This record gives sequence, structure tokens and C-alpha cells, in this order.
Amino acid sequence: MRSISMKIVGLITEYNPFHNGHLYHLQKSKEATGAQYTIVVMSGNYVQRGEPAIVDKWTRTKMALICGADLVIELPVVYATASAEFFAFGAVSILHNSGIVDSICFGSEHGDLMLLSQIANFLYDESEDFQKNLKIFLSQGFPFPTARTKALFSLLSQNNSLKKSEDELKEFLTSPNNILGIEYIKALKNLGSSIKPYTIQRKGASYHSKDIESSIASATAIRNAFKNESVHDLSQAMPKECFDLFMRTVDSGTAPIYFDDFSPDLQYILRTTTQENLRSIREISEGLENRIIEYASGNFLISELTKAVKTKRYTLTRIQRALMNVILQISSKDFWTFQNNGGPQYIRILGFRESARPLLKKLKQRSSLPVVSNFKKSYYKLDGLPKKMLEIESMATDLYRLHTPNPSQRLIGTEFSTPLIILEQ
Repeated sequence: MRSISMKIVGLITEYNPFHNGHLYHLQKSKEATGAQYTIVVMSGNYVQRGEPAIVDKWTRTKMALICGADLVIELPVVYATASAEFFAFGAVSILHNSGIVDSICFGSEHGDLMLLSQIANFLYDESEDFQKNLKIFLSQGFPFPTARTKALFSLLSQNNSLKKSEDELKEFLTSPNNILGIEYIKALKNLGSSIKPYTIQRKGASYHSKDIESSIASATAIRNAFKNESVHDLSQAMPKECFDLFMRTVDSGTAPIYFDDFSPDLQYILRTTTQENLRSIREISEGLENRIIEYASGNFLISELTKAVKTKRYTLTRIQRALMNVILQISSKDFWTFQNNGGPQYIRILGFRESARPLLKKLKQRSSLPVVSNFKKSYYKLDGLPKKMLEIESMATDLYRLHTPNPSQRLIGTEFSTPLIILEQ
């Protein structure tokens, strides 16, 4: 049994980079759940949109700890770069298998937990009628998110389960954080977890907003502000300590890193691979490999290629994830081997607050997965699937480091040499 005095909330995050909206979510999550400790599961050096993080995972771990997180756990790259369903499953699985988390709290555009749960329950059951309708809309060329909305609406409207029009349901189901919220709840059901879900309505700019219009801006707007050298705007949208840390990282030449920086890597792979090999990569299906090869001739930027390959059926984010999987060589076979064996194979700690050592001790006692606090020791101690997942992580990090702006920072083996981040205060 968990100690009553140690109530713990789990957050699933990317912090790309950490901004004022994240601080709001972190603080409100503790208030909403009454938790004493916050465990953050965070994407590492690559994120769910199929892009490299603008700044490395250790810097983002420091940002999270400075702003109040107690323990930061890495979501393995195999799940961090997956579709919403498997991104959510991977993160929730880690929290569930930790054995110490009471609740999860996620941001959503509408803050309506009841509606999110209703839709999650419906999708979890996925009746034959729903599957049939989904296939019909997919065959008509609709992208998966739109096809799913139409299939849902066609069934829900028959029994009037939801008091929503198709347009209202479409808006709800195409809002990124709503989608993830639904998938978190589905994952909890899949795992038979006792973790209780909470949601907090997002404050300020929308997820896709490209401009900083207030102190709470989207991560997209913050990345754009940096690209456009709007440093003043950037400083207004991030906690001061995070902004200062980010700028120090930039000054040292380890950031920023953008997807287009990986264009030569992708060019080489596409010029030396076969269609058969491409088809073996996760997210490459339904002829997508043909479109990629068709438009990948010559010298290209990844941003140009994704726009060229995009169709009504293949969204930009889907294409980005597919191309990132090609670069990282994450195969469907490897992914499904992990997934069919429980998902993430370990709980890897990136950092913690000194005051949270009791939390770390409890995690090591209760976790049903190996707890990795020293990458090097675990790499040589573990075998089988956990070792395989660590190998993929190490290779992905090496590739990430090869794209740092400062050549002297393009180091190999940083997974083995970077210590745990421990915040003393």
C-alpha cells in the first residue's frame, strides 16, 4: 500500500522548451490533486511531432526541476516519437509501473474530463460498427483524425450520446491536447490502472499559435520567436531561470537544434536504401514510401520535403514522424516487439530535487520495471529488450549531438558520461 503522506501526481510533458504555460500547469496540477510530489515523464531529445527538441533533455530537465518538478523520468525515444496513442500509452505505462503514482493531470483545450472520458470509453471499446465506419472514411481519402471524427459522430449521433454537432465534435477531437487526454484515459483503461485522471484547461495561446501575444504562449510560438531573433518576446514567455538557462545553452553552442539540420542524414539514407527497407520503418505504410522517394530527389530540406509529400490523407505531423523514424531507423518490427512486451522496458531517471530523495527511494522499492539512474551501469547490466531500448536511446542521442551548432560540442557517448541532474535547493 502507498503511504498516505506521500500523494504523487504524474505529468506527461515535452517542455520544448519550458514556458509559463508549463509552469501554470505544474502548479495547478498540485493544487487540483493535493499532491505533495510531482513526477514528470518527459520526451528526451526528440518529440511527438517528429522533430528534435530545440534544446537537449538535460537542460530541459533542469528547467523542470527549477520550476518545481520533483522527479523527471525520460519517455524513451521509441515512444516519444510515436503517434498520440502510443506516446500516451508509453508515458502512462511508466507512471503505472512506477507503483507510486496516485493521479495524472494533463492540460486540455476544453477542460471537460467527463466528455474526454466518454469519448475515451467509446474508442476503447471500438465496436465493429465504429471500425467499419472508420474504414469507409479512410478509404475516401480522409486523414485518420478526420476519419475518426466522422466515424465517431456517425455513431454517437444515432443515440445522441453527446450533445455536440459534428463541427463541435471535430473541433474537440482535432485539438492536440484533447486528443492526448483521450489517449491517456484509454491507456489507463488498457493497463487496468488505479491512477485517477484530472485535467486542467489550457490557459493562453493555442497549441498551434505561432506568435507570442501574452506571457503564456505556445511552445511553437516560443521556438518561432527564437528563430526570428525576438529575444525580448521569448523572455516574456518563459520563467526567468528557464530563459537564462536556455540562452546559456545557446551561447555554449549546444542549441538550438532544428529538424532541417538533419536533412543531409535523410538525403543519404534515402539515396542508399530500398523501398522494401523503407516499408519496414514505423509509420511508413499505404504507399507513403513511394511519395517520399518521388519527392526526395536532389538536394532538399526536410521542411520542403514534408510539404511536398503532404496530401489530404498524410498530415504534416504524420510525415514528420515517418521521416524521423527513417532517420532514427525505428522499425515497425522493433516497435511492436516492445509494445507486445509491455511497452517501455525501464524507468530512466534524468534528474530529481534533493528534497525528493524519499520519492526516489519509494520508486526503487515499488517499481515493476528496472529503474535506471546510471545509464552506463544499466547498459552493461541489463539484457534483452531493456538493453535494446537503451541502445536505441544511445544512438539517437549521439545523432542529436552531431547536430549541435558548435562543432566542439558534437560529442559521442553523452548518455554514458552525463550524470544525473540533482537540484540541491
